[in-house]
Amino acid sequence: MGNWNTKINGNDTFLDIYQNYFDLYNQGQDPKDISRQIQNDFAEVFNDYNEKNNGLLGLALAQWETKSLDQTVYKQVKEIIENGNDIEVWKELGADEKTLKQRKAVLESFLLKISTDREKAKRRIRPKYEFSYIELINITAPDGQKIFTVSEHFTNGTYIQTGSIMSWGQGGGSILYFTGQGKFISAKWLDSQTLEVTHDKDIIFTKKDETFFFRGDQGKIIYIQKREQNAL
Repeated sequence: MGNWNTKINGNDTFLDIYQNYFDLYNQGQDPKDISRQIQNDFAEVFNDYNEKNNGLLGLALAQWETKSLDQTVYKQVKEIIENGNDIEVWKELGADEKTLKQRKAVLESFLLKISTDREKAKRRIRPKYEFSYIELINITAPDGQKIFTVSEHFTNGTYIQTGSIMSWGQGGGSILYFTGQGKFISAKWLDSQTLEVTHDKDIIFTKKDETFFFRGDQGKIIYIQKREQNAL
């Protein structure tokens, strides 16, 4: 194993289980449902002789911190610590006596910790959602009363959708939506009440208004599929 880290959380398997648990916990899911999903998603880990102990330790700590420690999981952890199974695995992987002694002390301290109920469940941390956009179109109608914009929308840096807004000084609303980052779309005003939108022909719109209206200002939208360039 190279450099040994005897801490309970000192390996990737533990961290994968623990972090995946709290990813779901912070999304508001029930701890019991999360535990079932973790055991299903990481079935290979829990069936692997060299990795299952670290998986159990990660799951046990996550459950304990959320005041949902399953007694079956607790008994499994208690058994691998008290009967020396985890130490035996480490020995087979090449750990020296000094490392095994340190690991044994860490395990015993961990078992003592989870054998006493936690006073309060760990607080859920609401995931942060940062919205950003890249503006593709921003054109003002000839009458100067309204603006048509199209933007690609992102949450936490991940593309979500492309959408548009027709806006007046005191209000406005969405005109079109589709999913497809980098798709071609352009627009031009033919006159103050007619907007022409040209787009890739393979775009599938989830919203595609053909008219707009606000406080008596009414117009239409013409959609034209982009023509393929002729091969040279």
